[in-house]
Amino acid sequence: MRQGKASVCLMGLVLGTAGLLGGCEEPAPPVTEPGAVQSGNEQPQTTPPTPPGEPPPTEPEGTEPPPSSVDFTARVLHYHYGFDLRPTGDTPHPAHSRLFLKVPASGGDCTVLKGPPGITQVKWNGAAATHVEALTGAWRICGPTLPNQPLVIEADIPVPVATYDYTQVGFSQRRDRKGQLASYLMSWVEQCDRLGLCDDAPGQLATFSYEVEHDAADVVLCPGTRLNVSDTLTRCGSLLQQAPTYSSFAIASNPSWVRTTFAEAGPYRLEFFEGPGGLLAPALQPTVFADYLEWITGLLGPLPYGDTLRVAGAPTEFLGMEHPGNIILSEALPELRSEYADQTRHTLMHEIAHQWAGNRTTMAEAYDFAWKEAIAEYLTYVYEARHWPQDAARTRAYWDRLARSAMFYPRPEDQPAPFLTFAADVYGTGPMLLFLQLEELLPGGQEDVLRGIQHFLAAPGARTTQHLHESLEQGAHLAPGSLDVYFDAWIHGSNEPDWPYFDVEPTRDEETGQLTLAVTQQTYEGGIYPVKVKVRVQGATQTRDILVDYGLAPTSATLVTPPEPFPEPVVQVTVDPENRVVNRRFFGALREAAPPRWHF
Repeated sequence: MRQGKASVCLMGLVLGTAGLLGGCEEPAPPVTEPGAVQSGNEQPQTTPPTPPGEPPPTEPEGTEPPPSSVDFTARVLHYHYGFDLRPTGDTPHPAHSRLFLKVPASGGDCTVLKGPPGITQVKWNGAAATHVEALTGAWRICGPTLPNQPLVIEADIPVPVATYDYTQVGFSQRRDRKGQLASYLMSWVEQCDRLGLCDDAPGQLATFSYEVEHDAADVVLCPGTRLNVSDTLTRCGSLLQQAPTYSSFAIASNPSWVRTTFAEAGPYRLEFFEGPGGLLAPALQPTVFADYLEWITGLLGPLPYGDTLRVAGAPTEFLGMEHPGNIILSEALPELRSEYADQTRHTLMHEIAHQWAGNRTTMAEAYDFAWKEAIAEYLTYVYEARHWPQDAARTRAYWDRLARSAMFYPRPEDQPAPFLTFAADVYGTGPMLLFLQLEELLPGGQEDVLRGIQHFLAAPGARTTQHLHESLEQGAHLAPGSLDVYFDAWIHGSNEPDWPYFDVEPTRDEETGQLTLAVTQQTYEGGIYPVKVKVRVQGATQTRDILVDYGLAPTSATLVTPPEPFPEPVVQVTVDPENRVVNRRFFGALREAAPPRWHF
C-alpha cells in the first residue's frame, strides 16, 4: 500500500536505514506524451515521522563548565535543516540548523562553526550552550566537555530575503514568466554559512535532511529523496550518499509547478516540474534523454541520489544548477542567445553529469573547481559528437573562444579573487586542456580519456586536480609522471595564461612537389607546450591536413614535418581548423575579444 510504504521509508529517515534511498519515493506518474501533465503536489502522507534523533546531554543539567576551555575541531557528519517558506514580503524566514558532529579523541568543550549573524537558541546536545561568542563570520560555541563522543549543535537562524555578491546565492523570491512567486534558497562554493551553521570547506561532504514548512499550494523541491509528509510540510533527505555543501543547501518552490515523468531508462526516471506553458520540456526530446541516462549511468554507475532526478524551471540568473537529486534550470533557456547548437539540451546534460562530477565526487578545495565543470562539459560533448557531430563542432568553437580569452589557468597557483571571476573562466579551458587536447596525445585517444574519468569518479569523496592527473595516466596505461610536463605547462600557472601562437612556414620544392612545414611555437615567456596540432594546407584545388606532434615532453619550439607530396602552390594555411587546441590567433598587442560567459 502507498501509505504503508511511505511510513516504512519515513522510519528509515529516522533510523538512517536504506529505506530512504531504496525506492522510497512516491510512485511516479506514467510517462506522458508532451503536453500531458499531472497537477498539484504529490499525494500527502498523513503520518509524519519523528525528527531524526539526537544524543542525550553528556553532563547533568546545572554542571558548571570547566574553568578553562579546550577548543576542538569537529567534523560535520550530518546536516538537518528546517526552513519556513510562509513569511511574506521582506520578513526574514525562520530556519533551524542541527549539526551532527564527530568530536576528536582529544575532546574539548568549545568548537567554532561558520554561520550568519543573529543566531539564537543555541543548543549543545539538547541543552543550552554554556557560551556562545560571535566571531568574524563564525561562532564559538561551548558546552560540557566531550571526550570522543557524538555532539549535536543546533540554532535558530533568521534568513533574510537577500542575495550576495552579484549572484543568486542566498534566498530570493521572484516572479516567474507567468507571474507566480518562485522561491529559491541557494548556496555555492564556500557560501553555506550565509544560510546556517556549517563547515564551508568544499571537500567536507556530509549527509543531509530537510524539513520545509510551506503554504498548501506550494510545490517544494529539496535535495535527496523527496517525501511529502502533508500539504504544508515537505521532507527530503540523503542519508546514505554524502554530498557537498555548495550544492546541498538548496530549497526551491513554486505553486504553479506540475510534475510529469519526462523520460525513463531502466530504473531511472527524469521528472519535470514546470508551470503551464513552461518552455523547457517542449524544447527537449524524451527519447534523447532516455538514451543519455542509459549511456551516462552505464559509464559512471547508478544515479547517486535515488532513481529519480527532478528538473525544475525557475527565474534564475544562471543557465542551470546541480543539486543532489534535483536540477534547477533557467525557465528562459530556450529563449536565450545560444552559444551551443542546442543550449537547453546541452545545459541539462551538463547538469545531469554533475550528479557524479561535483556532487558525489567533489572538489577538494575551491581552486579545483575547473575539473568538475570540465567533466560535465566534456561528457556532454562526447555524447553530442556521437549523435550530432555538427553540434559538437559548435561546442568546440565556443570552448576555444572562451579558452583563448581566459584570464586564468585551470588550476591557478595564485588563487585569484574574486573567485566568481575565476569560476566563469573555466568552461573553455577546463574541457579543452584537461580532456580534448589529450585525445590526440594519448595512445587510445578519447577512450583513454573516458577511462581516466571513470577511474577518477569511481569512488565518492573529495578529489584534487592532481588526482585527475594521475587517473588520466592510469586510464591511458601510462607510467606515473608521464603527464607531468603537460599539466605543468597547460593546467598550473599564475597570472594570465601565456598560450602559444603557432607560426607556420610552408616550403614546397617545385621540382619534386614535396611540401614541408616549419612550425614554431611562440610565447611571451619562451615556454614550449606539449601538443599535437593539425595544420590545414590549401592550394587552388587541393586541401591536406598535416598533424604536427610535439609529444608529451617537447624539447624544441620548432618542428619540421616530413616531406609529403602536394602538387600545387600553397595559397592558405590554417592552424587548428577544428578548434581542438588552445592557441592564440594573434601574437602581439592585439587581444581577442571574449565571448559571453555563463555559469551553469
